[in-house]
Amino acid sequence: MSAASAALAGPRPASPTVRPGRWRLLHVLVSAAVVSLPLLRPSGPGNTGLVDLALLAAVFVGTVRASALALPVRLPYALPTGLAMAAGAVAVTVNGGQPGVVGRGAVALVQDLFVFAWAAVIATIGRDHRVLDSLCRAWAYSATGWAALMIIGELTGIAWLSGITERDGVRASLTLGDPNLAASYFVCGLLVMRAARRPRHTWGRRLACAVVATAVVLTLSNGGILAMLVATALGGLITLARRRGAIVALAAGALLAFGAVTTVSTVDVRSWVDPAGQSSPWIRDSLGREAESSGSRSTVAAETARLWLEAPNPFGIGPASTEPTLRAAQAPYVKEAHDDYLAALVERGALGGFALALLIAAVAVRARRISVADGVGPAHRKVVPRPELLVAAAVAVGLSGFIYEVLHFRHVWALLGLIAALELSGRRR
Repeated sequence: MSAASAALAGPRPASPTVRPGRWRLLHVLVSAAVVSLPLLRPSGPGNTGLVDLALLAAVFVGTVRASALALPVRLPYALPTGLAMAAGAVAVTVNGGQPGVVGRGAVALVQDLFVFAWAAVIATIGRDHRVLDSLCRAWAYSATGWAALMIIGELTGIAWLSGITERDGVRASLTLGDPNLAASYFVCGLLVMRAARRPRHTWGRRLACAVVATAVVLTLSNGGILAMLVATALGGLITLARRRGAIVALAAGALLAFGAVTTVSTVDVRSWVDPAGQSSPWIRDSLGREAESSGSRSTVAAETARLWLEAPNPFGIGPASTEPTLRAAQAPYVKEAHDDYLAALVERGALGGFALALLIAAVAVRARRISVADGVGPAHRKVVPRPELLVAAAVAVGLSGFIYEVLHFRHVWALLGLIAALELSGRRR
């Protein structure tokens, strides 16, 4: 086209990618929110922390920016989250006469809405690959930095930095307040780092991965370490399927599964763990407590299932009400459900279980789409060259849900928002 024709045609329509200057504040706030994800101690009312101030700022500014620039608002997981909140509200209404049900239910519903808004903002502003790049860089580098700080605290004996408490023995948790939560955060950070290939330099990235993996081990969370190993193997199998075909990947997966089952069924770990645990607090607080942990989880699961079977109605006992209900029933072992799947059924009833199934399906569909060769937009593919590792992270989160409740973890919903943003980039294409 000639210059004269171009002049007559008028200005070209604006690119859907917004100018960097308008997003500068949002870049900073989203990065700050991701960096502050571990800042849960000291905690405030309703298990709030300093991180929530950063998340609130990012959600508010992200919403205002999206509105001002007329960006299409993305609400991934809106249906399952709405159904879960409705189920919780119904359970609170039906059981409102029980002590504390209304207060606990209100806090849980606010938490539902808050983490959903956090994921929705990431999915909405993630239409600009540069914002998503800022998020991934902040997550990768901050996870490495927090892991390094926890390791320093462990080596120097600084308890407030390592997060070691009398209650948890020698298990580190940084400022997250719980070793299992800390392990989940670091596992997700490790997989985001590998998916985004940050740092870009190969040896720098390997060193960062080693630091974060060491932090996972220092939590002595058996579930976290298992999730890290499973996610790593699954990520490799997905990559193998893309390069060599599904049959080769299935064969490799079957071989790995057979080896794992054979090892678990034939090796008597207790024979050397029990003597070693007498002299090593590391073994005592990791493998040494596995029998006790498995027994307590089975007891809690049985008692929680009994609550469901003996419930007077199908609407659930109310969000976050498992522990007080067991205490009121004088159950022999009183604890929270420590299982998202049982908790959804018992606390929010059949509708809550259905909502959780819908959420799993929604994540699975998006994960399937981003794992194929052309499932992510070209610009977003440069930000996250290996999105299949985010799929592995989602599977690790799903497995962790059988061991402890993860659905209110802020970093889990950041991961779900990131997966949704990548899937939407491929759908627009």
